[in-house]
Amino acid sequence: MRVAIIYMGRRGPGGPISLELASHISRKAEVFAVVSTQADHYNLWQKSGLDLISASTFSSDSGAALSMLSLGKLRALAASISQKSPDVIVYPMVHPWTPLLQRYLRHLPHVITVHDAMPHPGLKHFASSFWERMSARRASRCVVMSSKFVASLADRGIPADRIDVIPHGIFSFYGTQQDGRTVGESDTRSILFFGRITAYKGLEVLLQAFAIIERRRKNVRLDIVGAGDLTPYSRLLERAPNVRVVNRWVEDAEVAPFFQQATLAVLPYTTASQSGVIPLAASFRVPVIATTVGALSDQIRSGETGLLVNPNSVGELVEAIELLLDRPDLAARMGDNLSRTTGDTGNWDRIADAYLESCRKAIEDV
Repeated sequence: MRVAIIYMGRRGPGGPISLELASHISRKAEVFAVVSTQADHYNLWQKSGLDLISASTFSSDSGAALSMLSLGKLRALAASISQKSPDVIVYPMVHPWTPLLQRYLRHLPHVITVHDAMPHPGLKHFASSFWERMSARRASRCVVMSSKFVASLADRGIPADRIDVIPHGIFSFYGTQQDGRTVGESDTRSILFFGRITAYKGLEVLLQAFAIIERRRKNVRLDIVGAGDLTPYSRLLERAPNVRVVNRWVEDAEVAPFFQQATLAVLPYTTASQSGVIPLAASFRVPVIATTVGALSDQIRSGETGLLVNPNSVGELVEAIELLLDRPDLAARMGDNLSRTTGDTGNWDRIADAYLESCRKAIEDV
C-alpha cells in the first residue's frame, strides 16, 4: 500500500502527531508526506528520512483566506501528489486547504481525522469546525478519537459504518525538545493550566477555586501557560498573588519544564472533545484533574489515573485539587498510572495499524 500523509499546519501539536503517525506507518507501508514549509516542525520532517513534497502555504491567519484564492498553486500541488500514485491519502489534521485538495484528488480514497466532532463556542472554532465538517463529508472514511463522537459525526451526515475510532497517541516528542534547563527541588506545590486560553476552557472556574485554596494554605502556586485573551479574568488575577502567568505561545523547548515542575495539571473545561494536554501530562507522569465533558472521561479513569469533576463546580474542583496536594503519594501513583495506560492505548505502532486498516477499508469502498 502506498500512503500519502498530508499535513499543512503551522503550529501546535498537530505537527508532532502527524510526524509520529507518518513515521510509524512508514514501517509498515510505503509512505510519502506533504508538508507546509511554514510548519514549525518542518526541519524535523526533513530529517525524518520520509519522502517529502514541500508546499508553501501561509504564515498568518489573514494569509489563509488569500492562499485559498491561489487555485493554480493548489491544482499544481494536487498534480504533484497524484503523480506519486498513492493508493490512499491520510489527513491527520484538517486545514483550510483540505476540502480543495480533496476536490482535486477526488479520484483517490482519503481518510480524515476529525478532532472536534462537536464544535467549540467562538468564531475561530466555528471556522475550524466548518472546514472539518466539509472535509468529513467528502472523506472516504473518518477517524475520531473516542466512540462518544461516532453519534455526533453521524448527526453531521457521516454514516456510522464510515467512522473508525482510533485513540490519541501519547506524546514523547516534547521530552526530547528540552532546552537543557533542570528543575530543582521546591516546597511549592504547582497547579498547571496549559494550553490555548479560550472561553470553553473554564479558566474562571479554576481561578475561583484557586482563590479558596490559596487562602487555606501556603506554598501553592497556579501556573497559567498559553496564548489567549486574559482580559475576562483580569479581576480574578489581580486578587491572586500566587498565580504565575505565561501568556504567549510556548515554544517546544519550553514545554517540558512546566510539566516537570507541576504537581498536577487541571483541565476545568466546560465543553471538550478530547485533549492533547492529557497525553502530554502522561508523558511527564503528571496526574490530571479534568471535567466530565466530551471524551475527557475516556482519557482519565477517575481515582486511578486522575480525578474527574463536574464542569463549573468550584467546590468539586477545590476538593479534588486539595486531595492531590495533601496526598503526594496518591498524586505520584496516579501520574504513573496515567503514563502507563496512555502509553498502552496511545501506542503509535497500534495506532499505525489501526490507520492502515482504515486505509484498507477506504480503498475497498471505492
